[in-house]
Amino acid sequence: PEMVKRRRFLLWKDKKLIILKSRDIKKFLSNKWLLYVLKICLGFVFVVASIGKIIDPQQFAKDVYSYVLLPNAVVPLFASIVPWIEFFAGLLLFLDIYPKSNSLIICGLLIAFIFAIAIDVHRGIEISCGCFDFLFPEETIGITTIIRDVILLIMGLIVLVFDHNDARIYGMIKNDKTK
Repeated sequence: PEMVKRRRFLLWKDKKLIILKSRDIKKFLSNKWLLYVLKICLGFVFVVASIGKIIDPQQFAKDVYSYVLLPNAVVPLFASIVPWIEFFAGLLLFLDIYPKSNSLIICGLLIAFIFAIAIDVHRGIEISCGCFDFLFPEETIGITTIIRDVILLIMGLIVLVFDHNDARIYGMIKNDKTK
């Protein structure tokens, strides 16, 4: 019989070395309560972030223009469509409706946001983030913005990879996998 090597992760706890097996990490990340918390938090963040952009699309368009990454002709279309994508993907994720699909959309948006912010930080451009303008109008882009978005991306990737997809709307509608 062939021996199977298992991946192990080392952690320190109370001055003792703990060995975590990859299946333990997978079990933790697959926990339905952890996934519910991640979906609620990520969905809430995206709904809140979209509200200011939906209320004031002209300000969001100005923020997008200031990144100097998209052609000027595309910015108005981008500024009018992206907030609604954020809103509906966030709302549906919050409600646990097609969480993997909505998590994929959110992860795609976050990757685009991270690259846009990183490019302008590298250029040395100090501009308004445009993320939560109605809550934090003076927020400028920087390494903290990138770190925040990377954390949100990790949350989205956990949902994307580990969500069970058994239930919709928190258990009120079940998937019938016996068909």
